[in-house]
Amino acid sequence: MKNRLISLLIAAVLAVVFLSGIAAAEELEVHLGDQPSFFILKIADYNGYFTEEFEGTGVKIVVDNFVNQGSAIVEAMNAGNVQLGVIGTMPLVTADANGSGFKALASVNLSVDGFKLYAGAGKGITTVEEFKGKKIAVKFSSNEHEMLLTLLAKAGLGDTDVEIVNMSADDSLNSLITGDVDGAILKGDQLNAANASGANIVADNSQSGLIGNYLIGREDFITAHPEVVTGVLKVLEKARIWIDENPEKTVDIFAGLTNTDKEVTKTSFESRTRSISIDEDKFAAPINRTLEFLKGQGTIDDSLKLEDILDPSYYTNAGISEK
Repeated sequence: MKNRLISLLIAAVLAVVFLSGIAAAEELEVHLGDQPSFFILKIADYNGYFTEEFEGTGVKIVVDNFVNQGSAIVEAMNAGNVQLGVIGTMPLVTADANGSGFKALASVNLSVDGFKLYAGAGKGITTVEEFKGKKIAVKFSSNEHEMLLTLLAKAGLGDTDVEIVNMSADDSLNSLITGDVDGAILKGDQLNAANASGANIVADNSQSGLIGNYLIGREDFITAHPEVVTGVLKVLEKARIWIDENPEKTVDIFAGLTNTDKEVTKTSFESRTRSISIDEDKFAAPINRTLEFLKGQGTIDDSLKLEDILDPSYYTNAGISEK
């Protein structure tokens, strides 16, 4: 009897250990790349939407903030440290042209005119043409970079007619204010500081095209974990609805989370809308514009096709319908 009891206890302990091992093996930590000026992932995380969506599944969503924006997210995704991210068309297309194989899953942020080409205070520049021979700061391989090159081309200027300096967003702003550069492409939380410095807006992206940011994923990850992708898309749509219904609360929460001035946050918030969509004008068209732009520039060859980049099936399977 005693031996049988001991055997039962051992069996019970082994069963607990075995089941714990299964539970541990089923746990999945998913890293989602965010950018400093983006609202939707921060609000989703703050409101606990990821925890709610994946409760009891073993999936843990970790939102990682990348100060160096899209290019840094691409680097982390290529290394396998981040599985999903929100980036613009330029870093996405450039990455896929270099063999990353990322898939665009849906639009997230959209800007009609929130990106501005500034001329520094006292520079006397009021048109794009007047930047000829001048120095302009912009982050390379970014939406801003494409915007600048498009504006220059429309003004009859090439990238050799101006000196384009590769700078981070913060360095671009600081260099504009100090006068180290003559112009800079700025957005979101940088606009208030640029305006306060006396810099003037010469052009915006309404003259170059809609700028979007997209939820993208590593192909190996989204194929292996489609339920995670559809869950994340549902969370983004839930957060979008909450943000649209609570704009003032959104600004307050973001300002508190990022320790950013409320007026600066408000300007950044109003510079973009949020739309989880696969509609042609929001999803395929802006990506295709960048694809064709880079081909026209000779930056990438003709082998990469739009269908290689897009995968709207996860959005469809998530059951989201745009309101």
